[in-house]
Amino acid sequence: MTHRIEAIFISHISAFLAGGVIMNVMKEELPKERQSSFLAFLIGVVGYTGILLAV
Repeated sequence: MTHRIEAIFISHISAFLAGGVIMNVMKEELPKERQSSFLAFLIGVVGYTGILLAV
């Protein structure tokens, strides 16, 4: 029982950290002052997600 609780806790912490990383990347890489491409960012996100799911 405690092993399951630990796994759930670790998965929640990992999701929280991943969300923080994504928010920081979006804040730094997609400001309006820069001429960034949201399409390129989106393609990178989808591609990296595919790689992670394949592993």
